[in-house]
Amino acid sequence: MRKLAVKVDGLELPAVEKISESQREDPFQILISTLLSARTQETKPAGKITGKTLMPVEELKWVPMPGLEGAQQAVLWGDPTKGPHRIFYKWAAGTKAPTHTHTNGDRGVVVSGTLSLAVEGAAPKKLPPGSYFSLGGGVLHATAVEGDAACVFYIEREGAFDAVMADSAGAPKK
Repeated sequence: MRKLAVKVDGLELPAVEKISESQREDPFQILISTLLSARTQETKPAGKITGKTLMPVEELKWVPMPGLEGAQQAVLWGDPTKGPHRIFYKWAAGTKAPTHTHTNGDRGVVVSGTLSLAVEGAAPKKLPPGSYFSLGGGVLHATAVEGDAACVFYIEREGAFDAVMADSAGAPKK
């Protein structure tokens, strides 16, 4: 494999290994490749990684996501009720979260299925496997799963999870 550096809209992404054709069929290879290449100049360096974590997919502990029928979550790191965390979500086909915001920003990658995000009143944008998204705290959006398949996506959130639902005018409810 050869290394590939990419420049998009004036932002140079770091060199990453180009994934092979066979790896393009593996959602987790897409996730890894996307996470490695999705850094921008505004990204602050993360804290030093210590120790080790190896978590095969069959060892993920899926539990129902509170407040959203048809959704499950598997926490990878941190505690979503208390602070920063990394988590997988698995939403059934047709699952929808109405317009809302989060206090803390997040960034994510779609692993399988198709996620749809309608951000700040814009038309929904379909995000197939390998797609990256980033929303700052307070950004108004609606989320849905498109198509007949469940959607698995990975999120890194800056703080505790919350969902501040919007009123009919689109403003967050106080």
